[in-house]
Amino acid sequence: MKIVLGKKNQLSATALERITNLSVTIGFWLLCALTVASGYLGITVAAQRLTPAWAFNVGSDTLGVMVCTLLYYGCLSQKQTSDEATRLFLPLLFIDAWIQFLDLASWLLEGVAGLRWVYIGSYTLYLCDISLLGYQFWRFIRAYLALDSTLSRRCDTVMRVALVPALLVCLTNLFFPLCFFVDAQGVFHETDGSILAYIYLPIVVVCSTLCILRTKAPRRSKVVIALFYIVPVVYAVFFATSNDASLPDAPLLTIILMYVVLVTDRTKTLAATATELNMAADIQIHLLPNTFPAYPERSEFDIYATMDPAKEVGGDFYDFFMVDDDHLAMVVADVSGKGVPAALFSMIAKTMLKTSTQATPSPERVLSEVNSALGENNDDGMFVTVWLGVLEISTGRLTYADAGHERLALYQNGEWKLLPKACGTPLALLPPDILALSGEEYRFRNQTIQLQPGDVIFQYTDGVTEATDAHNTLFGEERLAQALNSTTSARPEELLPQVRKQIDAFVKEAPQFDDITMLALRYNGGSEKKNVGGEEG
Repeated sequence: MKIVLGKKNQLSATALERITNLSVTIGFWLLCALTVASGYLGITVAAQRLTPAWAFNVGSDTLGVMVCTLLYYGCLSQKQTSDEATRLFLPLLFIDAWIQFLDLASWLLEGVAGLRWVYIGSYTLYLCDISLLGYQFWRFIRAYLALDSTLSRRCDTVMRVALVPALLVCLTNLFFPLCFFVDAQGVFHETDGSILAYIYLPIVVVCSTLCILRTKAPRRSKVVIALFYIVPVVYAVFFATSNDASLPDAPLLTIILMYVVLVTDRTKTLAATATELNMAADIQIHLLPNTFPAYPERSEFDIYATMDPAKEVGGDFYDFFMVDDDHLAMVVADVSGKGVPAALFSMIAKTMLKTSTQATPSPERVLSEVNSALGENNDDGMFVTVWLGVLEISTGRLTYADAGHERLALYQNGEWKLLPKACGTPLALLPPDILALSGEEYRFRNQTIQLQPGDVIFQYTDGVTEATDAHNTLFGEERLAQALNSTTSARPEELLPQVRKQIDAFVKEAPQFDDITMLALRYNGGSEKKNVGGEEG
């Protein structure tokens, strides 16, 4: 049951990731629309009002929307939306862009009597967005500074509770002039209660300051975060006697600085991560047999394999090793998922398969034992499809078992064909007690092929058949069979590159979404000398 729950959690996480990516994309296009609207309104009304105050504020607000859009795009283009801090920084940009746009609308609506209620509505939303900006800023710094102390959790509760009355105070202006009113001529006036619209901001300042002082984050990060509310205060003091100042410009200046720091930090993190992933990829490659010819002293067979991960490290793996002087074991496997978790799981499975095969060279027994071992404490619901074959070199007898893997391809009598799919379920997908009660199609069973001199077997992962072109068309088993039959050589070291070349020709410029692993073995005969020229097929 734990495995089933783990799979459901993986599906839920995937759905949530898709929804998040969709909302981020929608947010970007909305910002683009705001930018176009701001520029159009500013230009079309510019000829009517050419006062310095109007030009300064409308120009700065229009520029502010553009800057927020560009910063938003900058985060997306650098693919930095995977961490929590950046995901929360994007809404911060979005809200600030709306504040800039609503401030722009207020200047455009000033003195337009016929749009009095539109003015009231837009300025009410402007005040609401200021409170929302404060709360989103708090959410961002919690993630950025990794605030998870008791104090930060209490402050978070205070901020969420205080946000509701703060928004209600702002919305009250739609029905009662609590903070401001617009007269019949469309002229804006503040009331004595205007300070109530900003009462939420001191709460943000106090809670943020307390948590920043208590955290052990770098001093640079603390200073940049503190500037978010220090700059507006200084800005307001310097321009307190002027009606030409646009207050939304103040937090925007700090947001730009925060973006620079965020990008710098992410760049350092990505660089460090890239180095670690490259090291992990090197380790993974060196753990797989990668010296060819693998057994130059053995004339009875030729073997060759490749693994191309979709990411820096992959979940596919292959292996081959001598069980004894007369038996060669071969493994091709595909772990669910991609990246580092899949790579770690694959290395565990690889080790278990090799150890068990060397002790008991019966593929069905090996798969059964490894299935039990991998299923223990598998809370994440990971699983692995496996093809395991053991070749008796002296006779050419190949015994293999399948754990939910792809169909084996066999070259025999001058023709390639895909063999019927063997029974067996992926390892770690079903616990042993449930597997024992399942039907025959889920259990591991040995299959046997008698190889003759010149016969070739080809095994692969679903990255081959599920390679996708730009139109989401799969390469498929039929194209694989055609690709194999169109190859000009049955030598494994020449066969695999030719198949890969046809896969690449099919997908063209489409990105690789899955690991591609292939293994081929040619049987030369138990007692014949190695054919240096090789048989063409």
